[in-house]
Amino acid sequence: MKGSCYAKPIVSQELSLFVVVGHIESSDAGSLEDWADNLLTDTKGHFEMDDGTSQIFDVGTVLNGKWVILEFIARGGMGEVYRAHQLNLKRDVAIKIISHELLRELEDDEEEFESALTRFRYEVRAMAQIRHPNVIQIYDYDSVTVERNGEEVVVEYIVMEYIPGRTLRSTMSEDGFYPEEDLTKGWIQQYFLKILEGVEALHEEHIVHRDLKPENVLLDGETPKIADFGLARSSHLAPVTMSIEIRGTPPYMSPEHLFNYREADEQSDIYSLGKILYEAVSGRIPQGKMPFRTAKLERKETPFFEKLDSIIQKATNERKDERYKTVSEFRDALLALLEEDSLSELGESEDGALKRESFLSAKLFQAGIIV
Repeated sequence: MKGSCYAKPIVSQELSLFVVVGHIESSDAGSLEDWADNLLTDTKGHFEMDDGTSQIFDVGTVLNGKWVILEFIARGGMGEVYRAHQLNLKRDVAIKIISHELLRELEDDEEEFESALTRFRYEVRAMAQIRHPNVIQIYDYDSVTVERNGEEVVVEYIVMEYIPGRTLRSTMSEDGFYPEEDLTKGWIQQYFLKILEGVEALHEEHIVHRDLKPENVLLDGETPKIADFGLARSSHLAPVTMSIEIRGTPPYMSPEHLFNYREADEQSDIYSLGKILYEAVSGRIPQGKMPFRTAKLERKETPFFEKLDSIIQKATNERKDERYKTVSEFRDALLALLEEDSLSELGESEDGALKRESFLSAKLFQAGIIV
């Protein structure tokens, strides 16, 4: 689906690739390197639906007597997003729709369609149970019948928290934070660790995001909130009639995700998170034929950046069995680095031992180990 599409100022200029890569099998694509080469050589630009259809809801439409459509925001591969107003609670919400006709285009037959729809509904219910400060809140889920081209069409829709602010991209320097250690540490603590906590909350409910990137993390003030979950988890996606154009590369997708959408799992999300961290530090994302190689910092002239580079390499390893097994492992590695570096800085001062003792005491007190 389209990037961060909950408010006009932050609509992403790229669409998720899952509709296209979902049906690619190893027997069809040859080697992963050949497939990536062909994809990047033959195409450019954006993904756009080639159906020429207009938006499903007009401004002013009232859904089930509860929500009035205020504006159309964006269309993605699986549906559309609107800003709406909840009449009884008098608050703005984001409404994401998925039409049955679009789902049918992605499935081979009626049985596959029903299976995809069942999984979609199950995952919406699972996500609605998540209450986490770093995850967009889902408020409701329902369906409505609308008339399209003289026919009645059933549309599934999700009502969720509306965030009209910035995205994580606005916190990242174009040149990267290197070599500024303080800026790097501050960004990790202020934003990245919280994002990891949000993704961990999704994984605890067995929800894989599949499209983690800076544009899909919204900022509510300075609080990062993960948005644009990978809702449609069809076990098999048939090709869709689309005009396929790609601008640049799919730099946040893991190799297994690019090669076979069904292989994307929690460790694929970890890979994407590692790429976000790499981009924040270095100021760039690998481009070219193989953007999904293990990310490595070219410059790492201090012990802190050397260790951070090792963490990034582990998170973005091409082999998923070599990555962190869980998001919590990834987070713990970063926390250990930040704490180790803080203790090292304290040890350099004349009264380093006393400050180190005070630092550890404060940490233990915060953890409730000492009183």
